Amino acid sequence: MERTAVSEPVAESKRGSARQPQRQRGRVRFEILLKALDSLLAEDSVQNVGLYQIAERAGVPSASVYHFFPNKEAALLALAQVHHQALYDLSRAPLATPPATWQEMVKRKISISADYHNKNPSVLRLFLGANIIEEVKTADISQNLRLAEARSALFNMYFEMPFIADWTSKLATYLSIIDGIFSLSYSQHGTITEYYVAETQMATVSYLRCYLPEVLTLKALPHSPTEKGTNLQGPRPKSVR
Repeated sequence: MERTAVSEPVAESKRGSARQPQRQRGRVRFEILLKALDSLLAEDSVQNVGLYQIAERAGVPSASVYHFFPNKEAALLALAQVHHQALYDLSRAPLATPPATWQEMVKRKISISADYHNKNPSVLRLFLGANIIEEVKTADISQNLRLAEARSALFNMYFEMPFIADWTSKLATYLSIIDGIFSLSYSQHGTITEYYVAETQMATVSYLRCYLPEVLTLKALPHSPTEKGTNLQGPRPKSVR
């Protein structure tokens, strides 16, 4: 088994990044390893999880883990990227029902994000814990820029937006406020509490009021309920009619 794993073609990786599998069999094993890491981080801290524990939880030879992940940091970064994509998809998805105001949209999106974090303890430890690895911190910076662009698009989808200089940069600051208060809640309670969700909503709405008028004109939009998030368990099966 170990020789088979080592012979699996993979894309070259940089230091601290995962080797991406090129074949379906390798992609399946790669996902199994990430699911194993995700489940481990749901139970224990980042510093207590290593490549050996990932192999043991996944039920594969340790050589399979080292084949895809040159080190622990690479595995953590690969998992962070999965959750980054899920959070990005949630951020850009239209709300199940259109908001009446921009303030409502902001508050509902914060609740959705907090709910995703709380349902995925590994996300709390990866992004809000005290021992965040440098590679994940760097990825978080890029993620905030992506999220800011997605949030700008959502504002434009629902509202007639005025010109605001450096709007995307201001939205990146707004997202940093969210991260900061979520981190405070996690450090004190190990979760994002309803109190801190409300604090985050108040702080971000207050910040955005510095640049947005109190009332924005709504656009007429078709109903588009697509705010379901993605997760490591894969897509839900489609209904059969």
